[in-house]
Amino acid sequence: MSHEQAAPQRGGGSVGVLELGPAGDRPPTTAFAVMFGQQVGLNKVPTDDSRWAGKGQIRFDENTVTLSGPRKRPFLTSVQESRTFQRQEILNAAVTGSTVKFQRRVPGESMQTVRFTASNPAQALAILAHLPGEQTAEFASSQAALVDFQQRLDRLSPRAPVTPVLVALNVIVFIVACVAGMNPISPTGESAVQVGSNFGPLTMGGQWWRLFTATFIHFGIIHLALNMLALYQNGRTIERLFGSSRFLLLYVFAGLAGSLASLLWNPMVNGAGASGAIFGIFGGLLAFVINPHNAVPKEVMAEHRNSTLLFAGYSLFYGFAHSGIDNAAHLGGLVGGFAMGLLLARPLNTEHRSQAGLPRLLLSILLGAGALLAMAWPLVHPSGQAQQIARFERNLMEFSEHEKAILAQAKGLIEQVRGGSLSSAAFAAAFASQITPQWDALHEEFAAETIPPDHRDYALHQALLHYTDARRLEARALAKAATSIDPADSTALGTARGNTAAAMDEIKSAVAKRK
Repeated sequence: MSHEQAAPQRGGGSVGVLELGPAGDRPPTTAFAVMFGQQVGLNKVPTDDSRWAGKGQIRFDENTVTLSGPRKRPFLTSVQESRTFQRQEILNAAVTGSTVKFQRRVPGESMQTVRFTASNPAQALAILAHLPGEQTAEFASSQAALVDFQQRLDRLSPRAPVTPVLVALNVIVFIVACVAGMNPISPTGESAVQVGSNFGPLTMGGQWWRLFTATFIHFGIIHLALNMLALYQNGRTIERLFGSSRFLLLYVFAGLAGSLASLLWNPMVNGAGASGAIFGIFGGLLAFVINPHNAVPKEVMAEHRNSTLLFAGYSLFYGFAHSGIDNAAHLGGLVGGFAMGLLLARPLNTEHRSQAGLPRLLLSILLGAGALLAMAWPLVHPSGQAQQIARFERNLMEFSEHEKAILAQAKGLIEQVRGGSLSSAAFAAAFASQITPQWDALHEEFAAETIPPDHRDYALHQALLHYTDARRLEARALAKAATSIDPADSTALGTARGNTAAAMDEIKSAVAKRK
């Protein structure tokens, strides 16, 4: 979707003229490899009336133009097709960077649009040179507007230095995280937390810096590559539209808004990635092109609007269809970026940009900070019920380590008895004074929490209550049976162990339903 390389070209002036010689001067047949469609995530999706997406070819003969490419079909399948047009059917050809576009007249129907990408801008111009030069008056007018828009953009914002710096920072952080021990292919949630992911209990426990650092952490090299590809391809154009300082503000604000939205949706989230910020710059782009004061040509507005909606729609659909995708961060970044984009966008002329200078930028920063604080308020000042749930989540996070420690200590006492270094009486006393109180404390922690019956954690909370209760009763039964010769005490110990096993099964079932 990036169009920063060159202005649309076909015609005179400073944009570059390519006049064709007579038809006989052209080789009888010329062919170029091209790419149809737009990359969205891991897939190519169609962007014109051909409904093609993937590698294809355009071939020029003396009187005809033939296109071939894969047409998308249901269930992620495609079929190879070819179409041949008469040269007189083709008009309104233009190039933008490496993208070539032309229209085809179809008798009795509206104009059909064909769009594809050449391997580089030079090849795109070579293809343009082989296409007919006929233009409608409306198209010529739109091309003039496009040229004017591109020239204004080149004059006011010729470079985009922030985007490659952001890409480099993301890559450097990923390398540092891997050196620190994070698996580059499939890192664990724990390793992501260690290097700064947005883990709800820790973020809301006071480590608010995670809202920012999480936007530079990625769950594996594929996650990083997809995000950086989207950022680099589109960020340069968006940066030039807004200006570098405003683009950086847009990116950071959207990233923070995405992180906060993620926590508001799920306080136990362990989120990471630049996608919230990337959704935000797409939201900012949408805000820029739909604002009539920015005088964006209709064609540019339609293309960027459609590309943004395509990217957002596909990504959100994919996220809702697959577990582990943080759509709350995506939506938060998209909405936040759109709102900030409305504040930051300025028309592409020197007068308006000087008038909307530092004061408006400071106002945008102030309003953005206020919006982030408003989003953070319910996280910093949760309701009583939210506090209860947060307390349970923190206890749940620590429970496994406590359980392992208690079981290891109990196993050590049992092994001492079996080895003869500890008497049965001493074992019973140690168990009663060291093991049982710890299970009591864990049970009391969970018993002090109130989880609503309709909450996703309710079943797990009840299971842990039953489990810690069964464990403490088993500990008392074991201590008693260790010094007793009464068969009833042995029977009670067997019953207690059965209750513990049943409670463990209840936990497994609750965890499975909670996912």
